[in-house]
Amino acid sequence: MREIGLLIMLLLLSACGSKLSGEYADKTGTVSYTFGTGDKVFMSALGIESEGKYEIDGDRVKVENNGQNVVFTILEDGSIKTPFGNLKKKQ
Repeated sequence: MREIGLLIMLLLLSACGSKLSGEYADKTGTVSYTFGTGDKVFMSALGIESEGKYEIDGDRVKVENNGQNVVFTILEDGSIKTPFGNLKKKQ
């Protein structure tokens, strides 16, 4: 039992400061976030594109764009819960 607790703690610690990569989009492709190298994220919604920064804290993703912050949640299946609906990684 103690080994399981240690394993869970190691997994949680390894998730801190992790990075996302690739494109995550809604079902229609209307909203997408592309997580690039470093802390850059490229956002597209209804044909309008912008660039921002992101950081991960546990299962939370904080995206900053033009001084505005939005916090998303990384779900267990790897999708990202946003105010616009869940975004899934494109294959």
